[in-house]
Amino acid sequence: MGYGGYLTLLNGSPFDWTLAGQHSYQMPTWSWPTISAGKSAKVYVEFGTSGHTGDDAGEAYYSIPGTPNKFQILARKPGDYKLTINLDGMSTKTSAQGSNIDIGFRHDAAVNWIMSTDEAGQWYSNSGTMVDWMQRSLGSLGNRTLKHICMPGSHDAGMSTFKPGTVGANFANTQTQYFDIYHQLIAGSRYFDLRPVISNGQWVSGHYSELGDAGVWLGGNGQSIVDIVKNINDFTAQYKELIIINFSHALDTDHDYTELSQTQWNSLFDALKGINSRFTVQNPGRTDFTNRVLGDFITDRASIFIVAQLPGGITLGDYANQGFFSGDNFPQFDSYSDSNEVGTMSKDQLKKLKEERNIVADGSQRKDRFHILSWTLTQHPEDVLNPDKAIMNLGVEASDSLYVEAFNAFTPQSYPNVLYVDAIGIRDEPV
Repeated sequence: MGYGGYLTLLNGSPFDWTLAGQHSYQMPTWSWPTISAGKSAKVYVEFGTSGHTGDDAGEAYYSIPGTPNKFQILARKPGDYKLTINLDGMSTKTSAQGSNIDIGFRHDAAVNWIMSTDEAGQWYSNSGTMVDWMQRSLGSLGNRTLKHICMPGSHDAGMSTFKPGTVGANFANTQTQYFDIYHQLIAGSRYFDLRPVISNGQWVSGHYSELGDAGVWLGGNGQSIVDIVKNINDFTAQYKELIIINFSHALDTDHDYTELSQTQWNSLFDALKGINSRFTVQNPGRTDFTNRVLGDFITDRASIFIVAQLPGGITLGDYANQGFFSGDNFPQFDSYSDSNEVGTMSKDQLKKLKEERNIVADGSQRKDRFHILSWTLTQHPEDVLNPDKAIMNLGVEASDSLYVEAFNAFTPQSYPNVLYVDAIGIRDEPV
């Protein structure tokens, strides 16, 4: 047997990628398909493990009919196993023609090569740096409403560290992210699920769940609100992007995990007023800001759009004029699958997407509420003591299928607005 893994080829362009030729030496599996426009394929690659493995090699040649462009996929083992994209006959926004892009190799898992075009025909790829991807895409996205844009999002975004909360909580069953908020932003995330709690009298991020109806809670704390405010301000001092922050699941862990009082919510809003570049509107009422175009938020500035999911009896009051919005101002579909199995989660999420998003001209058939694709796995009781089933490991496990099963299910009439994940940006790193 050889040493195998996968390369996912994701074609986000309106052109087919046509296989023009391929050959290999000492590669037990090296067979490449044509990739249709708007589709992706996960291709198995296997290096040899006998003889002089340093001679293992493979080449696949792709042309893009309708354009002069072409590229190659190369397999080599100079020391470690490696796949490389050679842009011998094209360039992208981040890589010049002739570039060799090392995309690595993952045993029994996938690495990705992604290329797409914008409406002007400019090629983009997942090589290089696109930190300010919204600004760079304003020519294509600036006149699109928020509910007609797709962006990466971070589930339980504040849980990039673990600080003990309850008995039974630990890193594996509580921490959801590897990077802090600043580095999640650098990785491209623009939608953040933040769950503020009071712990030891301080505002921090929390990840807590009530176990049944027994009043027993399990969970712990992550980044402090002070640190999150600084992370956001550090980012917006450099980049003029839109950042959406959704606050929910707020608790007072110092007093039996009760919901926050009006006074406590006001205290939280005061702490969050330290965030620079908050998007503000006077007397927003029930305005649905998902109908606003991206250019309204970031043409010449950064914008932080803060949504607070308030329980009954709690109001924004004058904070509504200071850059804080209610759930009515940002209606969204958000329904997780409560499964620890990728296939079950995938089937459930894509079924919900098909049922809830139908962007057609006929108003009687149209469904276009801002949609969160919750591509997350949920630990079950049998997983809690299994380190291989740590939340972040489950996040990495779910990642590969996002680029294949999910992408191939998206259509111009039915696609999500947020690709909502755990462990954003670390899929190639061990957890």
